[in-house]
Amino acid sequence: MSSRVLRVAWPGATGWVRLSLPLFLGVACIWVLMRQVDEGAFAGLGEVMAQLSAWQWAGAVLATAVSFAALGQYDVILHKHLRTDIPARQARLSGAAAIAIGQTVGMGVISGALVRWRLLPGLSLVQATKLATGVAVTFLIGLSFALGLAALLSPSDLLPAALPLFLLLLFGVSTILVFLHPRIHLRALTLRMPSLCALGAIAGLTLIDTVFAGIALWCLMPETVAMSPGALVPVYMIALGAALLSGTPGGLGPFELVLVALLPQVPDTELLCAIVAFRLVYYALPAILAGIVLIRPLPEGLRPGTIKRALHESDLAGPAQAEAGLCRQSGAEVLALGTLRLPVIRPGQTLCMLFGPLSAPGAAGPRHALALMRAHATRESLIPLIYKADARLAATARARGWQALHVADDMVLRPADFSTEGSAFRQLRRKLRRAAQSGVTVARDTTPPWAAMREIDAAWQARQGTARGMTMGRFCPGYLSHQAVFLARRDEQVVGFASFHMGRRDWCLDLMRAGDDAPEGTMHALIATVVAEARQAGVAQLSLAALPPAHGPLARLAERFAPASGLAQFKLSFAARRVPRYALGRSRIGLWLGLLDLWLAIRRPNARAGERGAAGERGATVADDTPVQEDDDDYGFARARNV
Repeated sequence: MSSRVLRVAWPGATGWVRLSLPLFLGVACIWVLMRQVDEGAFAGLGEVMAQLSAWQWAGAVLATAVSFAALGQYDVILHKHLRTDIPARQARLSGAAAIAIGQTVGMGVISGALVRWRLLPGLSLVQATKLATGVAVTFLIGLSFALGLAALLSPSDLLPAALPLFLLLLFGVSTILVFLHPRIHLRALTLRMPSLCALGAIAGLTLIDTVFAGIALWCLMPETVAMSPGALVPVYMIALGAALLSGTPGGLGPFELVLVALLPQVPDTELLCAIVAFRLVYYALPAILAGIVLIRPLPEGLRPGTIKRALHESDLAGPAQAEAGLCRQSGAEVLALGTLRLPVIRPGQTLCMLFGPLSAPGAAGPRHALALMRAHATRESLIPLIYKADARLAATARARGWQALHVADDMVLRPADFSTEGSAFRQLRRKLRRAAQSGVTVARDTTPPWAAMREIDAAWQARQGTARGMTMGRFCPGYLSHQAVFLARRDEQVVGFASFHMGRRDWCLDLMRAGDDAPEGTMHALIATVVAEARQAGVAQLSLAALPPAHGPLARLAERFAPASGLAQFKLSFAARRVPRYALGRSRIGLWLGLLDLWLAIRRPNARAGERGAAGERGATVADDTPVQEDDDDYGFARARNV
């Protein structure tokens, strides 16, 4: 329990000013409110409240219960999103209690985080703060949708005609921003925003929550007030938004002032009666119940079976294809179920399996992999995507209703059969002669000169642009130490290098870099030497990584926006054959959304890297000192570059 002791530091002068501003705002709003209402409005308040029937109170309590049921469900979604493994019942209760207390005492993020931290022993304070912040941010996004829809379906002369469309447009823009920027930074806190699936669910829950909260207020209107729920609910939502943005305890002041200003047709006494009764039912009663719940932490309950874990070197030492070595750097985790192990990354909206299972015994392996991906993506409210699957996995997926798209061709050759003889290798022989005439020598180096290689990588990026990531390797000594590194030298100076992932049966090209002064044919000499070394080592297959497909939708897109003729010519000069690779998704729209999400992650690995991925960019490591995320060769949609 000592690890859960909270140490409080007193704020400085700026902090006290920031904390006191909501209080001053609340007092100012109350002062304005007192000047707006009739002097005798409070005198008859008790008499009007006494006229509220039991049915009105019961209706308000029932509507409040429905509203808080929706509120508690926010936390269920965000716990799944943050992968805390907290059971749904505990998440729902702690979320409802946190909101009940937070909306009453104010400072909702701070108070909500503390309540969640108190009630959930398995939750850290940082996780609780992320939950509270996520609820606050996504609720405001959802409120724009709820208010826009409510105002559109129930127009009122009190609200501007353009307000519904403006709010729905705001919600749409917010959704696009969440897709493009799935992580936001709030001071010291990095918040991974919910996926579009989760955000859609939260928007729906916000609509249910606010509509039933508005109905609770409507139930408590005296019978003398002739107003439909449809007219009151949008006004209530506006008042709620003002209360939340003000930060005053319970929204006191701004909430009442907005209602009085937007409901001039309701007599002051009757309106104040409804507000006071509403605060008793919707604020005081839930806060009292939440206080009782706070007496002791919730029992931990039965957590779902945890089948996700960090990537270990042992995962890559098995029968997995060599290219799976990219998982060392992409921030990949492993979904494990029995002997089935799947390498997955989370670019933002997707749960993406790279290449295929690390181990999938028997003929049922692909089928079980698809089922596990689908179930786990649903659990996390993410889009399931499999990238660069082989033909066997793609065929199994199609048979089970998945959509498949040909996204790349691996360029492979058999070192044992490779020869530079014949007319097909005329260009290759010419390039190799020129490299030899320039004095280029190539050899594998077990202790590479990292500083010289870093300079070459920096020069390459200055020419070609920032290195891509996620599904491509990026220069990092810790990462490259797991690969076979080949150096090209001239006059003892390094002029280029290439690195290869090594598997049990195959090698796969990862990084390929040439310096500014690399002679013609340098990269051809590098690959030719690698082929010879692979033949000597008994490697059955050597992959020169991927090219865009020769045919299909992505081939046309690549030809127009990312021509790869130079790279294709380079790889085909070794007579490499094309082996098709596929992207797999549950639906056509899910497949294309997933590919767009992955494409953004490839182009902006730093901006979209997760906590583990960002650590890897700084050279950090994961389990077994495995470096995380840190580009080239061209996979599916990465812009092809000539070598």
